[in-house]
Amino acid sequence: MLKNFLLVNSPTSSTAELRGMFGLRRWIAGSAWRAAGAARPAMPRATPALRPAAVAQRRAQTTAAGGNAARAADTAAVDEADKQADEWLAALDELEAEFSATEYQPEVSLAGEGQKLDLLEEAARARRAFQPTAEQQAEWERLQQVPLPPRRDEVIEHVTNMLMRHGKKEKARKQLARALYVVFCATRQDPVVQLRRALDELAPLMVVKTFKTGVAKAAVIPVPLNQRQRQRLAWRWIVEGSEKRSSSDFAVRLGEELVAVLSGRGSGLSKRDAMHKTAIAHRAYIKLK
Repeated sequence: MLKNFLLVNSPTSSTAELRGMFGLRRWIAGSAWRAAGAARPAMPRATPALRPAAVAQRRAQTTAAGGNAARAADTAAVDEADKQADEWLAALDELEAEFSATEYQPEVSLAGEGQKLDLLEEAARARRAFQPTAEQQAEWERLQQVPLPPRRDEVIEHVTNMLMRHGKKEKARKQLARALYVVFCATRQDPVVQLRRALDELAPLMVVKTFKTGVAKAAVIPVPLNQRQRQRLAWRWIVEGSEKRSSSDFAVRLGEELVAVLSGRGSGLSKRDAMHKTAIAHRAYIKLK
């Protein structure tokens, strides 16, 4: 019985670990003697110089009628502990001999008498027994209608190329991915969509350029920008704003600046407004181009 109990309740999965279980014999023997010692009543320590009255009193206590019953109970407790320890040690010795003589087989060694475990069949049965809940089924049906993202996103590629330095494009991708993860943690929304929204909100619609008119005074004319030019200017302002932040990680600074732009607190918003005001002030010169 003890052998089957040890096999079924053993958490080990290898021969070395199972043989390591045999080191319990010292613990079992020691615990049995400790239990016997705890059941035995504590006796006062003898002193080298005892008075005659104390010696007589101690002799009277040991020869009392209750002392014999207490010693008999102590002896019975010690014998019972020794018997249990011997049973455990015998079971461990039998297991050690079995595992030393034969190769370790989980389907036989971990099963009871007359039984055999098929681990692959047990795993397949566990998979067949799984039944999704109504919420999981609804989530699966909803995800079936969500289109897969494109393999190549133009905005991500453009931002990655602007972020790249010395041809290290993979490093730029990792930094952008970490920055987008910061955006996702702050907004709990699609970070790619939030990146497009931040660039669109921060990007100016036009810039002002100075043209020579052939006379003493040069003309400052507003010039509209295409989509890539707007994104490049907005990204430059985002990088400049991230350099003023206190974090030591560039990706974290970049993500924090994107979150600030989305919330209307970005440092580049004032530059965009100043550029628009200048273009509006010089709108009369548009016809000179």
